[in-house]
Amino acid sequence: MLYLIGTGLYYLNDLPFRALDELKKCDEVMLERYTNLNDISFLEKLEKEIGKKIDVVGRELIESDTVIEKAIKETIAVLVPGDPLAATTHFSLIQACREKGIQTTVMHSSSIFTAISETGLSLYKFGGTTSIPIYSEHFHPESFFEVIEKNIKCGYHSLVLLEVRSNAEFVSPFEAVEIIKRLESKKGIKIIDWENVIAVSKIGSDGQRIVNVNGKGFKDLEPPCSLIIPGNLNENEREALRLLKF
Repeated sequence: MLYLIGTGLYYLNDLPFRALDELKKCDEVMLERYTNLNDISFLEKLEKEIGKKIDVVGRELIESDTVIEKAIKETIAVLVPGDPLAATTHFSLIQACREKGIQTTVMHSSSIFTAISETGLSLYKFGGTTSIPIYSEHFHPESFFEVIEKNIKCGYHSLVLLEVRSNAEFVSPFEAVEIIKRLESKKGIKIIDWENVIAVSKIGSDGQRIVNVNGKGFKDLEPPCSLIIPGNLNENEREALRLLKF
């Protein structure tokens, strides 16, 4: 048996209540910590609640055959930040289990993909999601800009996720804006209405912030962060974004 359980955006506060009973029954519980590097101080409290140790694991183990091999003989739970199926890596676990006749249960939780509705923009009007990775001397990808450009041409909003590896290594919203503006200049196009672009930081937590990129405190946002680039706006959305400019 394999459980994929979302811890949500705010850990224990968002963990599905029904998950606690199932975690107590599991032979082994893991927390993957590569799709989101938020603070994991909640683990000690959760371990006391379920009466067992939780192993913190990385991409290499999750993408290996280890989890599947364990699930053949035991009941295994993998805790996933946010919603467990927001990343394609985790659905591959379900596929592998189905191929081997292993039962799976998914427990969904809060995710950036729904929390962004706090901006006042309609979820129905978001197009493809993209992400900006950490740049290095020889690594300057531009494919994310194509997603933004396509969304805007269709009138859709864009959610742009910003990579974070640690509290000291991440793409800040300010850096992301500079990168996108350079690409606009390089391609000779001006497709983004920067007056309405907003950034979100630690959304779903007590410390969440939602700010206009031209507003106060924009340069001080802490990870995890995302940019939201609006497409066509209705009157309700315009008013919501207007209030974020103060």
